[in-house]
Amino acid sequence: QFFSSLTPPETYQCCSLLGFVEELVVNDDPEYQWIDIIRKSRASNEARQVLFSRLSGALQRRIGLKVLEGKGNAVLGYRQSFDLEGESGIVVRGIGTIAFLSHTMPSPGGGGGPVSLAER
Repeated sequence: QFFSSLTPPETYQCCSLLGFVEELVVNDDPEYQWIDIIRKSRASNEARQVLFSRLSGALQRRIGLKVLEGKGNAVLGYRQSFDLEGESGIVVRGIGTIAFLSHTMPSPGGGGGPVSLAER
């Protein structure tokens, strides 16, 4: 599961910040393919939108793997940007802070304490 937040959700507590994470993915731009000469602009735009979605998913998976390698379970302050480099392609960059969050659950006595996500 991947979502973006500047701060931990209300029911989570940040136990530790483990470092910076960054990744980039590069792919050819469908707007600059030879088939674009005979393809309608709408079809070309749809191909580019599908590519943006795929690249975004690939980037998030790579970031997630780096977070797990860094012993974290969350990315805080995640930012993603697309750069259209013309004939050299599309570059997608992602950055964020690796964090370890724990879930706080109310106990039967009314108090709440941290519970590791691994324990849930």
